[in-house]
Amino acid sequence: MASRRDLTTVGLLLILASTALAQTSEPIAIESRRELFVDRYLIEKLDGLRLELHHPRPREVAIRFNKPWEGNTSGYPTVMRDGDKFIMIYRGHRIIWGEGKLQMAFSPLVCYAESKDGIKWTKPNLRIHPLLGKLAKQVEDPLDNNILWPGSSYSGNFAPFLDKHPACPPEQKFKATAGTYRTGLHLFTSPDAIHWTKREKPLFKMGALDSLNVLFWDQRQKHYVIYYRTVVGRLRSIARTYSPNLLNWSVPEQLKYPDSPAQQMYTNGIQPYYRAPHIFFGFPTRYTARKMTDQIKSLEPKKLRAELTAAYARVGSDLTDGLFMSSRDGVKFQRWDEAFIRPGPEASPAVANWMYGDNYQSNGLFETASDRDGAPNEISMLVSEGYWRNNDSRLRRYTIRLDGFVSVNAAYKGGELLTKPLTFSGKRLTLNYSTSAAGSVQVEIQDAAGKPIACFTLDDSIEIIGDRVEQTVAWKEGADVSRLSGEPIRLRFVLKDADLYSFRFSD
Repeated sequence: MASRRDLTTVGLLLILASTALAQTSEPIAIESRRELFVDRYLIEKLDGLRLELHHPRPREVAIRFNKPWEGNTSGYPTVMRDGDKFIMIYRGHRIIWGEGKLQMAFSPLVCYAESKDGIKWTKPNLRIHPLLGKLAKQVEDPLDNNILWPGSSYSGNFAPFLDKHPACPPEQKFKATAGTYRTGLHLFTSPDAIHWTKREKPLFKMGALDSLNVLFWDQRQKHYVIYYRTVVGRLRSIARTYSPNLLNWSVPEQLKYPDSPAQQMYTNGIQPYYRAPHIFFGFPTRYTARKMTDQIKSLEPKKLRAELTAAYARVGSDLTDGLFMSSRDGVKFQRWDEAFIRPGPEASPAVANWMYGDNYQSNGLFETASDRDGAPNEISMLVSEGYWRNNDSRLRRYTIRLDGFVSVNAAYKGGELLTKPLTFSGKRLTLNYSTSAAGSVQVEIQDAAGKPIACFTLDDSIEIIGDRVEQTVAWKEGADVSRLSGEPIRLRFVLKDADLYSFRFSD
């Protein structure tokens, strides 16, 4: 027979276990936010399903760097939308190697383009900064150009953004960072993204800074954040620091990538995802150092590769591609090691994308119309191609479905997902999903303990088929879920030959 002491011990263990269960079962308050399945934050259990990274589709060439003041190493584009106008700011630059070493043909320049639809772009003549020296001799009118900042130590990595701080003065609605480790990272401001003023005192002097260092206002945390290029253990890395006033900065933090091996990152492209700003998305350029082999020598453009190898060996052998990552706290990122942007099929020298400098992703996502009549808008981004190739260097637009970066994917045999306990506000549940003709999606709502709630069981769920970015979920008695608003619940998704990208409760 158990002693009183033993029974007391068992009782204490049961109490502790119950307390621990209550703590781990604390519901996540998602309110009416859109939630994406880019990580396992809301996932309690996956059975027969997997998270799948999707890849954007290459579309038309958006910009060719064919002006005398642009050239074969132009790039670093940022795209912003201001009202009914899309704005692109990028670097104009050219490298030459005729004497057996890499040399700048001219100092980098900051250039401007604009578009009404984010698809067809023009380079307006700004007539602000005249071309100088050899460049001026190549044109009839040196002022007839789209340069918004002349050659300087700040022109190689000019990274603008539209400031969403509620108290931002109109004359400073656009801001940018630029500079080197020698000058420090400086702040630029503008009322129109064309006429810029540089603040003399640098924001800070930390890190390598030899990349596109992005700055934005974090509306949730009420501070500015900079993600900048640094070096850790001889690896090209990314760090962040933040400030409430663009004057006093926090102690820098190195980004963390749990379960991802060490890799070299150049640009980072980090920003709050505009459809779910509580989640940070990043589009870093991955730099892969490789030894020269016969296989790499065989990749087009072969002649150019040989010339660049003779001038600077690693430029001929090393390669770049694009990654995707996401974060809930801005420091710890779920980084997909599989490429988001691959170099693509081998092709002729002019169009192949197997050079160091190809496949850099733009800073800034922007929404554009689908080319299919009646289809929902898509998300666009720009990707560098033809690097090092005179007259062939360009930016290509890529597109992906709204929220379509990662999905919960089901094969034909099907499977299900169970969320952690959560609370919401709203009257209806909507999904962003896609099925095959034989596929389906169904939803059950359970209480926090996992018991199906009457009228919202799987048997009550109306089967969903099709491909929509906003589909209201319904059950036999209707779609209204308002009586469950604020109560701890779980969602059970049952999928067959389908992809589920995101969900949202709303009114």
